[in-house]
Amino acid sequence: NNLKYTHREPAINVYSKGGKFLSHKDAQALTVLIPLSSPSTDSHNSARLSPFTGGGTGFWSQDARGHRVEGPTMVLKPPAGTAMLFGGCVTHSGIPVESGCRIVFVASFSPKNGLYRAPNMERDVYGDLL
Repeated sequence: NNLKYTHREPAINVYSKGGKFLSHKDAQALTVLIPLSSPSTDSHNSARLSPFTGGGTGFWSQDARGHRVEGPTMVLKPPAGTAMLFGGCVTHSGIPVESGCRIVFVASFSPKNGLYRAPNMERDVYGDLL
């Protein structure tokens, strides 16, 4: 294997009512996130799983004042099977699920060969990556 994964990944995360993932940066070259369940607004819900409300993946723009100061710039809730790919220095979070069950596959990784070097990840006064 020529890839270095984030601790405990690849993984399947399951979020029930109130389930969320706090805002963070992955500090790897790339993150792949694939929903395995669909939001209740997806009329095609091909996974035939109980749809969820709320939830989704929140993203903050580079111009945002920070996740402790303001909400995400955008929240994506694609249908099951739709891959989302983003760089490891993007601030993102799992938005709280209001009802149903949200299931996602996630893998954050970099090549082992050392060609990728994470940007200088400074921390704020709370210890969170900026």
